[in-house]
Formats: sequence, structure tokens, C-alpha cells
Amino acid sequence: MTESASSALPAGPLPYLLDEAEGDKLVLFDQLFTLLTTSPQTEGQFDAFVTEGRPGQAVPAHFHALTHETFFVMEGALRLWIDDQNGHRETRILEAGGFGYVPKNTIHSYRIEKTGKVFGVTSGGFSDFFRAIAKPTDVAGIPEPDQIHIPDFALMAAEGAKHDVNFVEGYELFD
Repeated sequence: MTESASSALPAGPLPYLLDEAEGDKLVLFDQLFTLLTTSPQTEGQFDAFVTEGRPGQAVPAHFHALTHETFFVMEGALRLWIDDQNGHRETRILEAGGFGYVPKNTIHSYRIEKTGKVFGVTSGGFSDFFRAIAKPTDVAGIPEPDQIHIPDFALMAAEGAKHDVNFVEGYELFD
């Protein structure tokens, strides 16, 4: 894996275009996150990214106190768990074309069920968490097994506290 410290994205709100596989690429767990636009480009309004991966483990259950998150399945399938902590608990496998919206303060997790791509939009600044714990790469596509990057949970929790990712230890996912 080739590490890259520079960004393919402009430093501020300037018009730009990206082709497929362009953007800032980060490996987190067994997935590739390609950042398409982030807080500096949108003046803090939103972040947009593509996640690519194979079937694997669910990401740890968490919620965001300030951040809204979307999941649009472009290819493959993704299982999304949501719990608004007010009685609405749901899990569903979303196939290509499926969409999920997770408002702030909703406990959630996801797992890729069928190799694919998911487009996400979040509140501005959320991708700073990815930058803090993921491994930069110049390699496009789903990471191979020797490229997987699983950060230490203590680091994830510490950076999560800085970037509005609040892990819920002991939370059991439901079917």
C-alpha cells in the first residue's frame, strides 16, 4: 500500500470535478473510503464519500450527537441497524438503490453483506474522524487482506470523542 499525506481535494470552496476512483482514499477496517468533498470544500456544510468493501464484520455500534448520516447503496448490499433510543429499532438489508438515513443521536451500525459500494453524505467535518484513524492510500478499490487497517479501539474511542463518534460498548445488534 502506498501512503499519501497530500489531498486530492482543494483546500477551500472551489469548483472541481473528480473521475471515478479520484478523491482522498483511506483504508479503515476492510473497506476503502474515498472522500469526495469535505468540510473545507463545503464551508462546513457536508461531507460526501464512497465506501467500498466485501462482506465482513459489522462496524462497532455508535451514535453521533451532532452528525446526520446517509447510506445509499450503489452496488452490492449492506445491512443497516438503527435504534433511535425512543422505541424505533430496525434492521434491514439494503440492496443496490436502497437508502438509509440515520439522524443524530441514533445508535447504528452497518455490515457489508454483498461486495459493493455505498455513497454517504454526513454533516460537515465527520470525515475528520476517518482521517484521524484510517490509513491513507493511493490504491483504488477494495483493500486486499494484507492492506486491511484495524486501528486500536482505544485510539478509535479517543478520536471518536473528538469527532462526534460515540461508541456504545456492549450494545448487541439485533435481527
